[in-house]
Amino acid sequence: MTCDFLVFEDEDTPVEDLIAAATAHPRHLRAGEADVRDAARAREGEVWSPQLLPYEEWVSAARADGRAPANEMLPAQEIGLIYSGARSMGIERDELDAVLDRAMAGSDLARPESSAVLAPHVSGGADASDLSDIVAVRREDDGYALVGFDLKRLAKALGSDHVTAVLPASVEGVPIVRVTAEAFARRFVQGVGVRLLAIPDTVKRIDASAFSAVSAGCIHLGAGLEHMGEQPCDLAGVSPRLGSRAYSVDPRNERYCAREGSLFDNGGARLVFAAPPYAERMTVPQGVEEIGPSAFCAGCAQPDVVHAPASLARVAAREWDDAVWIFPDEAPAVAPLHARGVRLASERVVEHDECFYDFDEEGAVLVAGPAAPKSISKRFAEAAAVRHAGMADLAPSAAIKAPAPPVRRSLSLPSEVEGRPLVRIGVRALPYAPATLSIPATVRAIERDNACRGTERLVLSEGLRRIGAHCFCSRLFSAPVSVPRSVTSIGEGCFEYAACRLERTGSTVHVSADQLLSCFIDASADGGVPFDYDAYDELLLSGKNLPDRLGAIIHRIADPHAPSAQVRDALVERLRERAAEARMRVARDGERDEVSALLAAGFIDDESFDEQIELLRSCNRADCVLYLMEEHRRKNDAQGARATSRSRFAL
Repeated sequence: MTCDFLVFEDEDTPVEDLIAAATAHPRHLRAGEADVRDAARAREGEVWSPQLLPYEEWVSAARADGRAPANEMLPAQEIGLIYSGARSMGIERDELDAVLDRAMAGSDLARPESSAVLAPHVSGGADASDLSDIVAVRREDDGYALVGFDLKRLAKALGSDHVTAVLPASVEGVPIVRVTAEAFARRFVQGVGVRLLAIPDTVKRIDASAFSAVSAGCIHLGAGLEHMGEQPCDLAGVSPRLGSRAYSVDPRNERYCAREGSLFDNGGARLVFAAPPYAERMTVPQGVEEIGPSAFCAGCAQPDVVHAPASLARVAAREWDDAVWIFPDEAPAVAPLHARGVRLASERVVEHDECFYDFDEEGAVLVAGPAAPKSISKRFAEAAAVRHAGMADLAPSAAIKAPAPPVRRSLSLPSEVEGRPLVRIGVRALPYAPATLSIPATVRAIERDNACRGTERLVLSEGLRRIGAHCFCSRLFSAPVSVPRSVTSIGEGCFEYAACRLERTGSTVHVSADQLLSCFIDASADGGVPFDYDAYDELLLSGKNLPDRLGAIIHRIADPHAPSAQVRDALVERLRERAAEARMRVARDGERDEVSALLAAGFIDDESFDEQIELLRSCNRADCVLYLMEEHRRKNDAQGARATSRSRFAL
């Protein structure tokens, strides 16, 4: 085991032994081995905010040489353009390093942000012979703040991109008390895998997101740490990709502690970080009262079920919101999570046919339906993460070539669960649903956010009274959705881009995807129709954001719940603007009642009669043809024309 360097390679020694060695032998830098910077300060009387440091070298070099030739760029200018991104967009890593080396050759303008290669190559570890532009610190009131740690250069000098890193504890006897957010910037750590990142006991504060870019499998926190900002972790967002991450804490630390790789604060009352990978069923430890906003990792498979303790009062992290959270009844976190739309269940929950059901005083409640089928990209990502973590040898490409699990095509919810009627569909119980979904007559309410993505055919039974906001937003319905007569309340955002048949009035209405243009209302107080026809007529006349405006106008003119004569005439004028398309639409899809209504409204008149009946004949619409012929005969009879065999069948 090699432990005398800031960065060294060791794949065999247990992590616990590496941590013990790093704690027993803290690293101390001498003067000149680190770039010491002074914090910017305002002059007396000035009020300003910290800004990016100017490129003094660029300015001084330009002034020294007067004006740089047009075809020759100064090294500092080239470096500045690379830092700013003007020269690095689309450049490969090796090419970028070569440009930096060429720009830095023979120049004393090197800054610690550069990624130039260390000259010495050390076989055992990266020594401290040339650290002045690798480790950067800034003076603060109680010590130094680490503002730069160039892992890429140290790893390149070491000759390995999988290393163990131990941060220095002091510079010339002055302790490093803070790790800033920019200390492990992506340009310092990209492409370097870190088996262990050890933070010395001298560090008291770690800024938020300090570890977000570093690919560290284990992070050890020293005894002196007093405050650490939120550290979001995306296993797939670092290079190389992480399979897992764990925290370790010195036992002498009075604030933080670690259990099985997870990090806790305040004596275990606050979960700061839950160590991945996650099982399908996870349990939050007893005694946890709060879960921090960055406690759960992204870039890995999330649990399907989470068992929470009665002590849990707040969950700030949102990565597990799609899971089913099982709580004791007295848990204080239930109310805020329910308001957020998390799927909640009591300890009485049962699982049946891939669905979770809970119970209340009225009956059974659907908490969660079947999970959505995994896309090819998601299957590939999960297989890559599992292989990277060393838990499988199968290549991701081979994993996605394997036969996919069969996709469920239908879901018919039961009318009873454990002997009790199913009376309610819970909040976000069905964000996804199979192609055919049938809801039984026992269900009285469907809570909000049951989008049912993927559903093509929906069966709602008589007895349903209330549909919450943002439900049934599939956009894939193959036919108009029948809304039962018993429904008296429909929330905004429901049935977006769909056609609905209101059984109470016989109306077929078309729904916009714009929630601000929703015409559904709550009419439960008077038991009326849950639809605002005046707002719908205004929407039709405005022509805003309807998937099938032509069909919507035809259906509204033929609506049994008829619009006013003024609105009807205005709709007919809109129809005449697209007369040819409208006639073909009527001939292809129109019903007899629609043809009758269009004739009564004047859209089918003497001028268009022949054309319309020929189109109906070409589409084999015999019922509509006979109706128009009879109406034509009655009109002639009413005008006193002599009825002959020829006139009876004339067009």
